[in-house]
Amino acid sequence: MSIKVNHVRISDDDVFQEMQYQTDAINVKEVIFKAAQALVVQQLLLQAVGIKKNTPNEEEKINQLLSDNIVIPTANVEFCKRYYDNNKIKFLDKERGETLPFEMVKVYIKEYLQNQSTVSGINEYIKMLAIDANIQGFDFKDPSVINIKI
Repeated sequence: MSIKVNHVRISDDDVFQEMQYQTDAINVKEVIFKAAQALVVQQLLLQAVGIKKNTPNEEEKINQLLSDNIVIPTANVEFCKRYYDNNKIKFLDKERGETLPFEMVKVYIKEYLQNQSTVSGINEYIKMLAIDANIQGFDFKDPSVINIKI
């Protein structure tokens, strides 16, 4: 497997080292794919920042890049209430068989919606980087392969 991102090579050894972190994969083929995907994403972000792997403050620079390029809307009370009203089954107290009151769960709903917006924003930004990149040896242009988790 030979992968290049804008002429930067990702070696088989890099992929094999990354495989240990892909704990949610269901088989070896998926482990390899997810490891390669993670390294391609990493390389896209590094190149967008203009740094090489293992540069001091690498994570801070990438976080700043994402912060500068991703607008994440704040989930207001009305939006949280709408989510609550449309998903009451998720807020069922199983012991009492009653739906938990909105006031009791609104903080959790807001946090959940913020996390969903963050993940969605990051995924869209990475898709944009992938579309503009020259990626060889890995089918990364297919939007279905991009699924970042935080």
